[in-house]
Amino acid sequence: MLDLSGIAVVDNHCHGVFSDPAPVGRDAYRHRFTECAGAPFGPEHTVTAAHYLWAIRQLAGALECDPTEEAVLAARAALSQEQLDECFLRAANIAWLLVDDGYPDPADCEDRETLARRGGFRVGWIERIETVAERLAADGRRLAEFDDALRAHLASARDRGVCGLKTVAAYRSGLAVRVHDRADVHDAYKRLRRMPRPCVAEQPLVDHIVALIMEAAAEQDLPVQFHTGYGDSDADLVLGNPLHLAPLMRRFPSVAVVMLHGSYPYTREASVLAATYPNAYVDVSYAIPFLTSRELYSVTHEALGAAPAARVLYSSDAVGLPEQHWLGAVRGRRALGAALGDMVALGDLSAAGARGLAEMVLRGNAERIYGLV
Repeated sequence: MLDLSGIAVVDNHCHGVFSDPAPVGRDAYRHRFTECAGAPFGPEHTVTAAHYLWAIRQLAGALECDPTEEAVLAARAALSQEQLDECFLRAANIAWLLVDDGYPDPADCEDRETLARRGGFRVGWIERIETVAERLAADGRRLAEFDDALRAHLASARDRGVCGLKTVAAYRSGLAVRVHDRADVHDAYKRLRRMPRPCVAEQPLVDHIVALIMEAAAEQDLPVQFHTGYGDSDADLVLGNPLHLAPLMRRFPSVAVVMLHGSYPYTREASVLAATYPNAYVDVSYAIPFLTSRELYSVTHEALGAAPAARVLYSSDAVGLPEQHWLGAVRGRRALGAALGDMVALGDLSAAGARGLAEMVLRGNAERIYGLV
């Protein structure tokens, strides 16, 4: 295994950190370590998951307490926000967090400037466009006016400090994005406007918005992140297969398409896309999805199995809790170090060559495609 602890990471896909310093209760804490939603949510669900038991042991080591859930929560509650940040955010050796502003509610999270001060790193802005689209639709615009407003908003992305765009089309109608008749888009938009709380979900409108995102990204040289694969229970996993994105990659060849979460369990498919399309990138998230160390090691191997290392990106997908950023960094460096160490042992790479690839995956590729300086 290569020791990659000295390489500062650029976390190209994560979420905000909660601003409320109050201790987190047991049930809320468990829920932060699962994708399971709704009822029934059995009390044994998280506490028998190997990934959670691993996390508790790692956190106990960092907090210097007994390796039990009860002890971890008590030790965590005894620390100030500053102490928690020192233990997790600052100890993770992070250069940049690129934060998706669509979840959790920004009102519950630190703003980017405050988060940067807390962590001692730089914070970039990934803008989730469905959130913007729903806000614009709620203002009662007609479709043509909605299009103009969304185009104008997207056109200002670079000026507003956005370094990447994101779509959750996979959660709404899937990744098989295509061109629809204008009448179908119009009908879907009319139904959206009648919703008490607009949610872009019908495929003609979802795909129409994705096309506007891709056009704006091409004009401003911005990457676009797509949720792919494993996620919340409301996602249709079959429609989250990244292979559905191939026509869109051909349609917008200049736009870097970042397939999030290693597209798990479709990591090999994503890796093949990154090997065959010059604008395809595989993001491997190491805090979420919630997988065991062995599975993340396999995912890392699969991502690098076909894709050039220059097309693979590190992330945590951490949400809310500072320790998730730390856990992602710990697991990411270990899984990547083990996978590259195997390649050295098998004669695929030299030790120096493997370290160079690790630098690309952990930070260099993200710095390049998001234009970080």
